[in-house]
Amino acid sequence: MIHSELKARLLPASLNNITVQQRRRPSPAWTAVTAGALCLSMATATPASALPAPAAPNQAQRSAYASGPHRPIIFVHGWHSEGAVWNGMKGYAETQGYKESELHVYDYSKMTKPGQTNPPNPGIDHIAAGFAREVNEIAKTSPDGKVDIVAHSMGGLVARAYIKNLGGAEKVKHFVSMGSPHHGTIVADVGVGASEAVRAIGAFLGDHNILVGYAKELAENCDFQCHDMASGSAFLRSLNSGDEAPHGADGYPRYTTFRSNIDDEPAVYLNTRNKFKPQIGLCDGVVFGITEQGAWAYEGKGPNVRGGKTSTLRGAENIVTTCLPHGEYYNDPWTQEKTLDTLAETTIGEEDKYAPRARNRTKCNELTRTHYRDNWVQAWLQSCLQVTPEKEVAPVLRIRGCGHYRSPFGKALWYYTPEGWGDNVECVMGRDGLSLRKKGSRIKKEPGYHKAEFNARAGEVKVDTLSLHGPGDYQLYTPTLNNPNGSPRITVKVQPWDDSDNYTTLDPLVEGPSVTVH
Repeated sequence: MIHSELKARLLPASLNNITVQQRRRPSPAWTAVTAGALCLSMATATPASALPAPAAPNQAQRSAYASGPHRPIIFVHGWHSEGAVWNGMKGYAETQGYKESELHVYDYSKMTKPGQTNPPNPGIDHIAAGFAREVNEIAKTSPDGKVDIVAHSMGGLVARAYIKNLGGAEKVKHFVSMGSPHHGTIVADVGVGASEAVRAIGAFLGDHNILVGYAKELAENCDFQCHDMASGSAFLRSLNSGDEAPHGADGYPRYTTFRSNIDDEPAVYLNTRNKFKPQIGLCDGVVFGITEQGAWAYEGKGPNVRGGKTSTLRGAENIVTTCLPHGEYYNDPWTQEKTLDTLAETTIGEEDKYAPRARNRTKCNELTRTHYRDNWVQAWLQSCLQVTPEKEVAPVLRIRGCGHYRSPFGKALWYYTPEGWGDNVECVMGRDGLSLRKKGSRIKKEPGYHKAEFNARAGEVKVDTLSLHGPGDYQLYTPTLNNPNGSPRITVKVQPWDDSDNYTTLDPLVEGPSVTVH
């Protein structure tokens, strides 16, 4: 979502035509020249359209919030954005039992205007101070004296600053972030001009090339908030020091993060599609390029930047969505549903009586990369157990980043499903011998081989035929493997090819998911 005026002014014409594609992982040799160009094209991205800023809530309204039977939710928008981006999410929450008076938006759009110089946009800590006052007032209306926070992009940093530094750990029950730059974003690094981006591009293409010039101009458009979001900034070093997910005396908040970049997405890559023009492999092209340690997410030689895991937090449940652009998290039905699911969870797995109704609870093992010997096919796989309010337990299998290599000219070229060297390419997720065990009770096995076909690089399937019911301890596994608690046997195949090397299997040493139902 690139601001058209800035894009036209700051980027060369050759970059204005690059569009975001839902694709991944190239050979590093094909991305070295073009990765720097992508960094700059993404640096003008904004989380929402440049809409007129609405009036901020006035002080008199703060004492007039209505009390309700449910814990209130406070939605926090991102950088150069506004509160209206949450309208769709609020509408969904109302269909799920929340009252309009229980849904609040902290709109600080007047403090994050693009190009604002007189006065300049303040830093994130200043925004967090205003947020603290708002939360403390709203918490007085809550049946348990706490609030739930759902934040997008920089809004996640605003909320975390409140939780860590301004007493919020005792006021917040659940914290959810969507695409937040918890460890920084390369976009801010380039804007600040304080990272090695400009130096790397200069070393690779020469100090006087046009890209270095654009990077310097971008730095002039980077406000205090942009500086705070740069990897290694004083703000982020302080925020991430010690416990990244601090708790109050009662063990809350519960932390959940959503991101659409898994980790290894290439910035730019080439294949036979689109006549070998540069293609963008990122899903979220605004928050990317930084690892969970705050370092640059490089792979290979040269300025070959990857998606990175900057949106994760130690101590949180870190969830990967399907391939969503940065400004689409809050409008995505799957993410909306999972967000409200997590707001109804407690630390001990019981129902939260201050949520409108009981919701599904999902427990997963780690999202794990699987690939064949020479990486001809690769994907990220995850197996989960979903528990319904009626205490029915069923497996859910997820796939992310499915793609493959072909070598039509003797050179390995990467394609994300559904594209490839040919048409009608599908990613096939197979399962064999899937079993659900209720410890001390029974085992239910799905006989034979079953498959799910996706014409995209991500998807999931729920195995309703393998459900069990009632309180107990459950585990999903494949009994034929040597590891009795090993992950279910999940295979990935890209068709229409049937080559012997055109499949991959999840490592059985990965622990299968387990869940306790009370």
